Amino acid sequence: MYFEILLGFFFILILSDNLGHATDFAKDFKNLYIVLLAAISVLSRNDFRPFNTLYLYFIPFVLIACIGLFDSPIAFTGFQKTLSYILLIFTVPQFLVTSFRSRGPEMIKDLIYFAVLLILTGFVMIFADSSVAFSHGGRFRAIFGNPNGLGIFSCLLLVLIVVAREYFKGLLSKNDLRWMVIPVVLAVGLSGSRTAILATVLFLLFVRFFRTSPFLGFIIFFASAVGVEMVSSNIVEVVGNLGLEDFLRIDTLDEGSGRFVAWNFAWEAIGEHFWFGRGFAFDEWLMAANQDLLNALGHQGGVHNTYLIVWLNTGLIGLLIFLRAWLLTFINAGKNTAIAFPAMFLVLFSILPEPWLAASLNPFTILLLIFAVIMTDEVFQPYLRGEAVHNDTIDEEISVAA
Repeated sequence: MYFEILLGFFFILILSDNLGHATDFAKDFKNLYIVLLAAISVLSRNDFRPFNTLYLYFIPFVLIACIGLFDSPIAFTGFQKTLSYILLIFTVPQFLVTSFRSRGPEMIKDLIYFAVLLILTGFVMIFADSSVAFSHGGRFRAIFGNPNGLGIFSCLLLVLIVVAREYFKGLLSKNDLRWMVIPVVLAVGLSGSRTAILATVLFLLFVRFFRTSPFLGFIIFFASAVGVEMVSSNIVEVVGNLGLEDFLRIDTLDEGSGRFVAWNFAWEAIGEHFWFGRGFAFDEWLMAANQDLLNALGHQGGVHNTYLIVWLNTGLIGLLIFLRAWLLTFINAGKNTAIAFPAMFLVLFSILPEPWLAASLNPFTILLLIFAVIMTDEVFQPYLRGEAVHNDTIDEEISVAA
């Protein structure tokens, strides 16, 4: 029942993102769960062979992160977070691939429907208890901790849906797609997350261009990057002229919802540990230790930028190795499908104002891992090429190739 075990872990990570006290157990249980997944992977390793090797890209990054722990003010917490990151990247691909070998594409469909069902549960909560479904001034959050979390989860789930439709022809009917896509797109819009909305729009545009021509796709990407920079410099005026002041919360655009304060503070701290950081969780310790100062400047919370968090925790060397690992993953995926690079751009853009990829045990990083594995692991590629054969035959061919 490896698929059920993986689905349970996915559910616990979603519950752990909720800020209600009723789900506090998930915040502790997820730490035990990832250890159990690793133990099962090792003790039942014959069931998981051949292993997915995505984790090999991240070993240099983990080593650099461990070096920073020698100068960490919270070394034990940092070690736990470092361990959880590599365990997640090792175990989730193994469980996903093994479940697919035994259940086939229907397993991917079930996983997507489960995630969509949880979003639909949020819509039901609007009528049952609207105070649970909405927060932050009336923004929709479903069962997640905050609206931005729902927005990021939904746009990553949309990528998974597009990948599943690309790989498994005939798996998703038109009715399936309606039930999947409509709630997800609505969730992105109602969350009010500017990052998720823009990332979703850019992803859908890039998919179309990259399918036509990868060269054209890269040209459009660089043109979009320049365009976004020009628009962001005059964002308040642009939003005002479009009449979207309320929808895009123009009152928070000038101060960047406090993020600029956190980014400037983090950048000053980076100067003290430029090349090597002080280990995982150092950013959390730093922000907590200076909470009174940051509150006085108009910021509450963390750094809100994955790039800055990884730089703080592992230094510039760690950041470059971290980005290299993910870029290599998407480059390898790009050899198989044109969706890979639009998905990569969505991820790289979404982590600019959000910290989710700097952490492991959340419902976002696992979604990224799932569609990254589908686009890179050899067991899925015959379905993309229309050469799908019986699972046992695929396993035998992979074993011979290995």
